[in-house]
Parts: sequence; structure tokens; C-alpha cells
Amino acid sequence: MPPPPPSFPPAAQPDPATVRRRSARPPAPIEAFDIPHPDLPERLDGLRVLHISDVHIRRARRRTGRWDRILSALESTPADLACFTGDYVDQQGQEAGALIGLADMLAACRTRLGCFGSFGNHDTPAMRRAARALPGIRWLSPAPTEPLADPDGGEPLPLRLIGLDWPEDPVSAVLSMSDADAFALRAGGLLADGAFPLTLVHMPTALLPCAEVNLPFMLAGHTHGGQIRLHARLAPHTSSDIPPHLATGCLRLGRSLCCVSRGVGESWVPGLRINCPRQIPLYTLRRGPLPPEPAGGSPQTVNQVLAW
Repeated sequence: MPPPPPSFPPAAQPDPATVRRRSARPPAPIEAFDIPHPDLPERLDGLRVLHISDVHIRRARRRTGRWDRILSALESTPADLACFTGDYVDQQGQEAGALIGLADMLAACRTRLGCFGSFGNHDTPAMRRAARALPGIRWLSPAPTEPLADPDGGEPLPLRLIGLDWPEDPVSAVLSMSDADAFALRAGGLLADGAFPLTLVHMPTALLPCAEVNLPFMLAGHTHGGQIRLHARLAPHTSSDIPPHLATGCLRLGRSLCCVSRGVGESWVPGLRINCPRQIPLYTLRRGPLPPEPAGGSPQTVNQVLAW
């Protein structure tokens, strides 16, 4: 009989040896994590990736202390690239303020390779059209980009980016690839030219279809980490089918990892976060063994291998 399809497991006590919690360190809300993957090319070992998600801007922001701290944190945190994973606007009619806020964040980012983005379910058609005209960001599609140019010269970097706005888009990503890329991905997690695919998704449930096609590393948002937590692993609401204990952190399914940010803003209860502070993760990618699954975890289920 074929193995059962991958699924989200019920809540279980994590193995303390493989699950750690981190709190924001100056400059908050930046939180730094090392993320290892054995398929990462040696040239990308040490790549620093800022992950910005779920800003949910409702109006043109006044220069509030909270917003100034976010921009100041971005300005003082150099990275190789910044990845935006959607929900820049909260509701229809608020696009003008969201565009101003997004432009402020793009201007604050200090990156070597640039800013890249995908959209979320709150991003209206008007927001998507207007955002594509903003300078300083490259909006991704399911088709992999060409390898990124090395600003220091030499051969292009073995890194290609994919943007998935909806959970169904992994199918489009595979159909958009050359036969050689699709075969290489299924066989070993890299594309035909040896490039590592970095995938931006909005909803972390995309991990299941992405793992089926062997995409090795995803960045996601959408859940806000629950936004309100009764304790570290219990959130009454995650805005998705993902269980509360998997609403944030680094998730693993097979050889695929998905880092789920708690995000910068709020939606379903505006202005309120409890036991779930705002977060802009800074990932340093490392070439190394996959984070081990917690005790009792199954390769056929999604497991949290790093908590935040």
C-alpha cells in the first residue's frame, strides 16, 4: 500500500533538544535564527535573509514610535536580501496608506541583493497593481527567477526565487519550470543548474504541496503566530487550517522546511497582540543537516523543529 499522505499532526510535547524559543533582541522586532539545510550550495552558506510579512496597514501611518522602531530596525540590520510574504493592506479602500508604508519599509532595507515579494489574501487587486509600480522590489511569480547576479562580480549566485501567492500555486511553479529543472528538483532538491530554490508563500499550508514537489525552503506568514496566545503553543485562532501549535516557527515535512513569521501587524483584532510580539526574522542559511524532528515525530507529518 502507498504511504499515507502528509498531514498536520495533533499537538504533542516537543523535544527540548530540538525546539527553542527566542525573544526579540535589539533592534526589536528583529529576531535572528540559523536555518540549516543539506542541499544549500556552499556558496550560499551564511546568506542572510530578512523576512517581512503581514503588515496589515489600514491608513497612512503617522510617525508613531512603533513604526519608527520598525523602520529603524530595518535600517540598522544589513542583510543579503529581504523577502516580503504578503498582506500589506488590511481591507479594500486602504491601499493608499499601505503603499506609503510599504515604500517606507523598502527604503529602510539595507540589502546586497535586493528586495523580493509575493502577495497575500488581503492584498486587493488594486493593491497588487499599484505595488508593482513601486521601485525597489521585484515581485515574484511561480516561474523561478534566473540565478541572482553576484554584486561582487564573478559567476551568478546559485540562488533562484519563486513566489506563490495562493496555496494552489506550487502546481503552477512546476509547470513553469523546464523539464530539466523539474526533474532535478524531484531528484535532489536543487534546480538543473545547481541553484537552490527559495520560495515565498503567504499561507504556510502551502508546505504540503511544496514538499510533494521537493521545494526545499519556504518563507510564509498569514497566521500572525496566532496573534493571541494563551501560552507558547496554544492560540485560539490562526486564520487557517494549520493547528495552533504549528502557527509559527520552522516547520519540517520530509526534506522541506517552512519558516512561518509572526508578522508585523494585526488583522482580526486590530492593535491587539498577547504573548505573541511582532517579529521580523533574520535567517542565516547554513549548509548542514536538517533540524531533527521532535521525539515521536513522523516524516509523513508536519513537525515544528524550531519554535519562536
